Amino acid sequence: MIVDTLSMSPAELQRQTGWELKPEGACRGEVCVPMQGLATEGGRVDVADFARRMGMPLAHDAAHGIWALGPRSGGRVLESAELPDVVLSDFDGNSFDLASLRGRKVLLLAWASY
Repeated sequence: MIVDTLSMSPAELQRQTGWELKPEGACRGEVCVPMQGLATEGGRVDVADFARRMGMPLAHDAAHGIWALGPRSGGRVLESAELPDVVLSDFDGNSFDLASLRGRKVLLLAWASY
């Protein structure tokens, strides 16, 4: 979800994320996450605090003044977006290190016969 502010009304938060703030916490269907002490100001929710408590990644694009709020991860958020060292064989059997393409746009196409 892309947002241009980190302050939303509870209704906006529910409309955009599907999570409804109730006395027992943030709820979606039968799942509720405790939210006691959630940062609010003037009845508006601090989206950064909400994201942290929900385990949702939050990325900021300062150049455009927007944030991207990811889905609830359940603790499976990537530690980094760095590609590990990958060395593959080309059609001639020569080793090819993907790191040699660093800084360039790359399309990886994977195929399997099974």
